[in-house]
Amino acid sequence: MKITRRSGRKAPWKSRVFPHILFILFLLSGGQALLAQESQYVVFFTDKDTLAYDLDRPEEFLSSRAIERRSRQNITLTYADIPVKEAYLNQLRSMGAEVYYKTRWLNGALIEVSPEELESITAQDFVIGSELVKPRGRGSRRKSGSSFGSTKSARVQQEPLEQLLNIEQNDMLGIDEMHEDGFNGSGLLVAVFDGGFRGVDTVSYFQHLYEDGRMLPGYDFVGNSTDVYNYGQHGTEALSCIGAYIPNVLEAGAYGAEFMLCVTEETSSEYRIEEYNWLFAAEFADSTGADIISTSLGYTTFNDSAMDYSYEDLDGQTAVITRAVDAATDRGIICVISAGNEGSGSWRYVSPPADAQDVLAVGAVSTNRDKVSFSSYGPSADGRVKPDVSALGLQTVVVDASGNVTTSNGTSFAAPLIAGFVAGVWQAFPDATNLEIMEKVRLSGDKAITPNNETGYGIPDYERLMESYLTPIKDVEKKHEYKVYPNPVEDSDLIIEPVQGYFEGKVQIHLYSPQGRLLLEKEVDQFKRNSLTVEMDGLAKGIYIMHILSASTSDTLKIVKF
Repeated sequence: MKITRRSGRKAPWKSRVFPHILFILFLLSGGQALLAQESQYVVFFTDKDTLAYDLDRPEEFLSSRAIERRSRQNITLTYADIPVKEAYLNQLRSMGAEVYYKTRWLNGALIEVSPEELESITAQDFVIGSELVKPRGRGSRRKSGSSFGSTKSARVQQEPLEQLLNIEQNDMLGIDEMHEDGFNGSGLLVAVFDGGFRGVDTVSYFQHLYEDGRMLPGYDFVGNSTDVYNYGQHGTEALSCIGAYIPNVLEAGAYGAEFMLCVTEETSSEYRIEEYNWLFAAEFADSTGADIISTSLGYTTFNDSAMDYSYEDLDGQTAVITRAVDAATDRGIICVISAGNEGSGSWRYVSPPADAQDVLAVGAVSTNRDKVSFSSYGPSADGRVKPDVSALGLQTVVVDASGNVTTSNGTSFAAPLIAGFVAGVWQAFPDATNLEIMEKVRLSGDKAITPNNETGYGIPDYERLMESYLTPIKDVEKKHEYKVYPNPVEDSDLIIEPVQGYFEGKVQIHLYSPQGRLLLEKEVDQFKRNSLTVEMDGLAKGIYIMHILSASTSDTLKIVKF
């Protein structure tokens, strides 16, 4: 099968690697939970078996849904998509290693060995390095319950009400209008990674997912099990913000989507293994064909201080989990990440993977639309605005493991609200790329004119997004707010003038290819000026879409380059 090429960022891995798409079979083959007393390492390999696997035969290691997602977005298969060399895994086993998971993106495997066995393994010609991810004697099982914030519970009658229990958080994003237009995430697959999903398989608010066959098999990467309905309820509450549904009682943003659940977080300890669990889950989700990954997790400091990150590491390319997010994005997935709850603490800043380049990192606001004090803030170490957007994270309505409707606090719940919003928007524009959807979500925020490092581009809004930012070319013919000339243009500058009056302040210009790739971004302060210029040198001949955003209005125009 041929997949056309999409230009873009190279995968950020320092070494390239990959697991088999029939990943779940490998997971089940281990047969043991990660409870042994030896240390756990990720070892990295020199090469892959390019004879056994061919990029022209992706159906041998990727699902049809994963292939279709890449093809739809013109994403080229790369060396990083090829599975890990099975001969290397067998060699590790013969040397006494317990092999748990493999990573095709990083070309390596998670193993458990003694120090003596590791020394022999790293001496092999096919091994280029190793990383300690969990020291010996540290059990994998977690404490029960959730350690992610306070919750107030109250049993409610599951009968039609005068208004939805979650009406306030829906209204803030325009999800009620999104549902009225028929967009509820149908056709999208959302993967949720967290520390436990207790009660999801029994609580009535999730039963529609099972009755309709929309809960796909997930995996517990901590306990090495297919049973994800254990441990705490933090993941249950996060999932409820995306997919919970009882008509006229509680209707989450993407209740019509398909879901898969993965346990990646070990709540009893903090070691680098959790970042790799996330990586393994992301590859599993990619192979299955997930469109969106929603994660209310982040990592800064660990029980082993040698694993700690510093603020300087928030550069979008250092943390393991951040690089995993970038790899998922490169494969057409949208990752929605909580910004973190360290705004009032010593760390203060967003936590990896919220520092990733192409991600929707979500901060928390209150009902008055102001930043909540605990919400982590930016910028990233390289100066980018963080978080990207914000949603309700104070007294957010969630469903707990017992089926109670509760309120809970944290960016952990703001993020899945945005994930549900994103699923509805992508359903509305199924031909858009993941990068295009993320950019338009940012630009629909109420702070898009003047983004800041407390709430990012602000709170997205469905109607604002639909009216302006994803207008197809065929619908661009309208009465425009700006005059752009010359159009068609050659290599000269474009001149932009307001049709009436003058610019009232900051103006943002975004130029896109017809496929939705951002080609040019410009922000200028044009207070009481009546024109600005945009350089078109270096752009190929063709049709482009220009979005102009100012304090008073916005516009979408078609630009032709000769």
